[in-house]
Amino acid sequence: MISLRQRFNLLLESFFIFFIILFMILPLISFLLTSLYGQPLSILEFRSNLIHNLTIKYFLYILNDPYYYDSIYHTLQLSVAVTIASFLLALPISYGMSFMNIPFKKTIKSLIISGLSIPGLITTYTLIIIATNFGLFEYQLYSFYGLMTVMTISSLPFMVIYQTIAFDSIDTRLLEAATVHGLSKLKIFREITLPLLMPGFATSILIVFLLNTGTLSVPLLLAPPNFQVISELAFVQLFSFYNWGIASALLVVLLLINLSVILTYMYYIKSKRYATVTGKAFRRFRNDNKILKVIITVYSILFSLFPLAEIFIIGLTSFSYKWVGTIFPTHFTLGNFYESLGLYPNAIWSTLILSGAAAFLGVTLSMIPTYFSWIYGLKLKKMVNVVILLIFSMSPVIIGILLLTMYDNSITGWIINSVPMGVIFGYVIGRMGYSTRALDVTLSSISKTLFEAERLMVRSKFKGLGKIIIPLLIPGIVEGLVLVFVRSSIDYGTTIMLAPIQWTTLTLASFAFLTTGELSQGSALAFIIIIINIPIMLFLYSKRNINFRDSTLA
Repeated sequence: MISLRQRFNLLLESFFIFFIILFMILPLISFLLTSLYGQPLSILEFRSNLIHNLTIKYFLYILNDPYYYDSIYHTLQLSVAVTIASFLLALPISYGMSFMNIPFKKTIKSLIISGLSIPGLITTYTLIIIATNFGLFEYQLYSFYGLMTVMTISSLPFMVIYQTIAFDSIDTRLLEAATVHGLSKLKIFREITLPLLMPGFATSILIVFLLNTGTLSVPLLLAPPNFQVISELAFVQLFSFYNWGIASALLVVLLLINLSVILTYMYYIKSKRYATVTGKAFRRFRNDNKILKVIITVYSILFSLFPLAEIFIIGLTSFSYKWVGTIFPTHFTLGNFYESLGLYPNAIWSTLILSGAAAFLGVTLSMIPTYFSWIYGLKLKKMVNVVILLIFSMSPVIIGILLLTMYDNSITGWIINSVPMGVIFGYVIGRMGYSTRALDVTLSSISKTLFEAERLMVRSKFKGLGKIIIPLLIPGIVEGLVLVFVRSSIDYGTTIMLAPIQWTTLTLASFAFLTTGELSQGSALAFIIIIINIPIMLFLYSKRNINFRDSTLA
């Protein structure tokens, strides 16, 4: 006879699997069908007589037309360049965070973490304002190098976090033992340090690469006509020409590129597993070189000031009446806020409600696989990690078109067009990696004996869940809620494709002003985004006492 606990567990597992099938697997099938059919084709409406209409001609168009296949090369070129640049720029900061007692370390950490809440859209805003007001690098901004600059600045926080985790994972006793046995510094680095760092470095490269292959808002604003990337071209083909076949085929190619990179990463990580039987180092390695300490401190402070510079410039512009050619605005006004919110009166509430709902639902769903993978072992945890990596392979644009092809039809169109369920589910899918990882880190810090005691001593499953398990998970729940909320509130790709017109968010409204050249009004909405998100991230940092290991976002 099945016990109440087993029934409860089965119910939770079924709910999670049902969600994955309904909002990931079936939409993915509909997406693939659309790329072969040329028009939106939901699996709900698919009939056997349509099979003969499926064709690969849209993929052949892409491969035979330079206009399309150049976008594949441009996407790879830009993403690789941004990944390499951010990797190299982040190395000194990460090294200083791990191995040096640099001054203002907590302040630098908090500023870097706050950068996670500033989207590339706001970074683009900042550089456009500088170019417009002072005439600096005006032509260079709308080029490959302008794209690379903005995307590198946006990628730096992720790269610093993952590199710091890699440095922190080194057991320094191995280095001390190698030194005692007479190995040279070069040989220690080549044979011990570098192999230990490479898995963490590989993770940082993977995450930043995937984040950049699918970015949309920055290429739409800065990409020149002769340098289009896949996400931008697919978006234009879909919304300007209603060319579903080409748009979906392009995004299928992008998905295959991301999946191939993920599979390569998984193969590499599987072949590069290192561990020490004695556990973590009992004392940390410290580099006390004074000259190097000064250099890295200055370097870290300069890069950590980027978020402050963006906030300062956006803030000044949002309150300026006119700002052209002077160091500071000469006249200030609140009119930009009145005008922008008068045109989009529901933008603040839409952002808060959609992001808040996504955060709540995302964390609730993430608790299920995280808890069961921790309780029932490594195999289930591997399966969860595969699902998370699959999610990371799907950019916001891909998630948007997945749900559009599945649900924008006569049967389920109300999910997309009437209520904001589609965009909420899109946020949840795209950010499930954040919430799952936050909960997993919290569970990893809790002894399994507590869960075993809960099963043995608490008769009521619900009482044990409410009085033992949930309180233990509160730090991870809070972190997951904050990360999903912040990253959802700055989303552009999923929102532009799925949000009903009456649910326009601050990001969409700000982007609309920017495309029409109304920088002050757009800056006002961007400044509201900053006012909402930065305090939330800093609250998380202070209350959670968050370190970079706790902040793993994959």
